[in-house]
Amino acid sequence: MLPASPLYTIATLDIPAEQARWIQNFRQAHDPHFKVVEPHFTLVFGIRDLAASVVLAHVAKVVAITQPIRFRCAYAMLGADDIDDTAYVFLVPNEGNAEVSLLHDALYTGELAPFLRLEFPYIPHITMAASQDFRQAKRLCDQLNQEGVEVSGLLNALTVGVLRDGRFEALRRFELGAALQAGTGPLP
Repeated sequence: MLPASPLYTIATLDIPAEQARWIQNFRQAHDPHFKVVEPHFTLVFGIRDLAASVVLAHVAKVVAITQPIRFRCAYAMLGADDIDDTAYVFLVPNEGNAEVSLLHDALYTGELAPFLRLEFPYIPHITMAASQDFRQAKRLCDQLNQEGVEVSGLLNALTVGVLRDGRFEALRRFELGAALQAGTGPLP
């Protein structure tokens, strides 16, 4: 059965509590959607035409043989999307960027391959702010970069979920590297 709402796959952040509070305080001030979902990297965007069981099985397979990912974000950049004219402030990883990108690529294989939108290059990021004013978003990026932003942590699980009633609702959480830890997956 096809899902009623699009399915997303995200990696929430395992970061120190002080950094998590700082991110949420900044998002509360600058992102009208900060209550929808906690800070995260989105890895799979809005799969609608595939049964949830197929998506869940595929994510489980990929996640089982993927090591947890260390990341460090020390740069805020201006971002946009394909939906409307919204400007975003993205924290992008200068460490872990390749690993997050490779995980995104691995997730968009098999049954998810037809859903990869090549016209929109993937940029791993944590959304910090959203605005209809691109200049204001750029000022926020500059402010963060001048202040010396840094968020470091670990991605150790992925969550597949849907947007329902204005909130991200988790369907299933998968620990990264489960098969590797059990000794049944490929060597790292």
